[in-house]
Amino acid sequence: MKLLARQCAVLIAFFSGLLCCYQASAHVKWFVPGEAGTLAASLYSFSDTPVLIWIGAALVMISLSVFLDSRLPVYSQLSRARQEYLISLLRWGTGLSLLMSAGNGAILAPHLVAQSPFANFLVMFEAVVGLLLMVNFHPFAATILLILLWLGVALAFGPITALEYLNIAGIATCLLLFHFHPEKYRVHIKAYSIAALRILTGCSLVVLGLTEKLLNPQLGEYFVRDYRWNFMDRLGLELFSDQLFVFSVGVMEVVFGIILILGTTTRLNILVVSGFMLASNITFFVTRNYSEALVEIFGHLPIIATAIILIFFGSGNKLKITDLWRKEPADLDKFRHK
Repeated sequence: MKLLARQCAVLIAFFSGLLCCYQASAHVKWFVPGEAGTLAASLYSFSDTPVLIWIGAALVMISLSVFLDSRLPVYSQLSRARQEYLISLLRWGTGLSLLMSAGNGAILAPHLVAQSPFANFLVMFEAVVGLLLMVNFHPFAATILLILLWLGVALAFGPITALEYLNIAGIATCLLLFHFHPEKYRVHIKAYSIAALRILTGCSLVVLGLTEKLLNPQLGEYFVRDYRWNFMDRLGLELFSDQLFVFSVGVMEVVFGIILILGTTTRLNILVVSGFMLASNITFFVTRNYSEALVEIFGHLPIIATAIILIFFGSGNKLKITDLWRKEPADLDKFRHK
């Protein structure tokens, strides 16, 4: 009983500690060597106390999000000019990130380095797509090329890696639907653009939480030890091991992703995620890991732009879990021309 009480107290403290630092916003694979994936690490079982506590906490957070969704204030619709400005920001941020990645000989992410003729072709293809997005040259065609680039990553690095970057497919789908042709169908199609961005970004978070932390804890543990990000021991909570730290962060990442997929409290959810991303980057600067901080900033430009879109647009009022019991139709006015 004493051990159980101590573990409960540690987990409660961690909820507060998460507001100070959050490792999930950093893509672990960006900053660990390839051999880290072969290190031994033990997995929790479903009967372990931390797992049971976190399952309960996750269910509470998700349920609370659904409960609060209809009780949060409804914001006025955006004008057409503001819609276009925000979408341009998404396009520009994604294009710049692609150009920076191609300049470093990588595809979509720093650790996806080109090491084959096909991957080298993808790097050049990535640079072209990034340039087209930045200069807004035939955006409809450019977004189709972005989808082809994402599919190329699946062929070059495997489907799991592609699933980790489903947010890129979400950005491409959002831009594609927002500039849909023929134009007479655009009003109704455009209404699904933000929902596609939200859902696929949420799926990406869930996959990353599983592949980099919950199912491969050795990656997260290597990162935490190397950069000394487990701040809990400095708070006097020595029982909070690196293993528990990585597991806790992985669960939170999955929870944030699920809430995005459900479409409830989208603005609040993405604001919290953005705050954690900012804390992550500040931590790199404070610890004088400047190169890692710059890698994270440029690599996360698509995510930063996505966060801004979701903060202003919210869930998009389409494909939400609350649609299952909502009687009135979804509001499409915010997507109509003004």
